[in-house]
Amino acid sequence: MPAPVELVIEGGPRPHVAQSLRELWAYRGTILAFAERDCRLKYKQAVLGVAWAVLQPLAFMAIFTIMLGKLAKIPGGGVFYAAFSLSALIAWSYLQNAISFGANALLADGALMRKVYFPREVPVLGAILSVGLDLAIGLVLFVAVGPFLGARPSPAWLLAPLLGLLLAALAAGVALTLAAFNVYYRDFRYALPFALQLWLFASPVAYPLEVVPEGWRGLYVAVNPAAGVLDGFRRVLALGELPDPALLAVSLAGTLVVLLSSYRIFKRRERHFADVV
Repeated sequence: MPAPVELVIEGGPRPHVAQSLRELWAYRGTILAFAERDCRLKYKQAVLGVAWAVLQPLAFMAIFTIMLGKLAKIPGGGVFYAAFSLSALIAWSYLQNAISFGANALLADGALMRKVYFPREVPVLGAILSVGLDLAIGLVLFVAVGPFLGARPSPAWLLAPLLGLLLAALAAGVALTLAAFNVYYRDFRYALPFALQLWLFASPVAYPLEVVPEGWRGLYVAVNPAAGVLDGFRRVLALGELPDPALLAVSLAGTLVVLLSSYRIFKRRERHFADVV
């Protein structure tokens, strides 16, 4: 009788970021499939459907305009406060919803992760991509009603989708870290709405970036990369001018730092996602 053979399986080294990105690119079709599915599920049983993407920024614009523009006399940064607030709220609504859906994507697809292999960041990126529909609807909304609110139509409006890509990169950077920790510590799921509310008031959504002293703006945008992008949306949509290149460059650098560091954190913790989720 032959002696029993002992089989030892050892885990290989973690893939490098470049290798992970190549694999992720190979699964780009899967990301699109997740995004399409999320879009369908999001509005499947909603009576108003995609109208929710219009009602949310309009409702907040009305509240901000009355409470902050009229009563608190917060300036609109060179335009009527309604146009200023709507331009920033469209961008902020996308960032907030993309992070929320992305952070909870692994928990929502836990059963699928235990049955099928795909890069674990695919559900997160698919969720963020699906919210892009809301951003597109919001931009169409602004084109339709912005001029009546005091916005200045301009060819600079064509830059809004590019700013949306930068916002999506920031959302991915934040959501990947939160999604990874959400698998192990469900507290993040409940703390996220409160954290996003704090981030809202720490960003130039209800107030223009000019209220921050000029000497502190660079540091402010470096600490909060969303600030430069939101200011870019205000300049492009409400004022009809180009974004501030210096502030946008700081936001871009901060976004890249957040995205790269977050992706590393995610890849270091993904090994046991299917066992824990």
